[in-house]
Amino acid sequence: MNQLPPELTEEAPLDPAAERVRRKMVRLLAVSIGIMFIGIFAVLGTIVWQMSEAATPGIATGTLTVPAGFSVVETAIGTDTIALRGTDPDGRMRVLLFDADDGTAVGAFAIGAGEDAD
Repeated sequence: MNQLPPELTEEAPLDPAAERVRRKMVRLLAVSIGIMFIGIFAVLGTIVWQMSEAATPGIATGTLTVPAGFSVVETAIGTDTIALRGTDPDGRMRVLLFDADDGTAVGAFAIGAGEDAD
């Protein structure tokens, strides 16, 4: 095989001025890489922190007041309202609507052919 003579494979030592420049460049490279890693970890940490806060929504709690004797058969929850379908003490089917934010009654509807809503 063809091998180069040792004179061509060995590097000659740098003069002192070139060695100082080389050391400064290596130091600049190390500082730049360090700053980049700190920036990347700061951005990733912020993303993880924001996502963990967004993933834990508060649990809604409250009380809905229905008429005495009302028996709930079915519930439905919308973005702004809560609907309860059930029977009143007289046996009539009714739908009660409540505001989802504060639980106040916003509507009551009777279900049936030809019956009047109260």
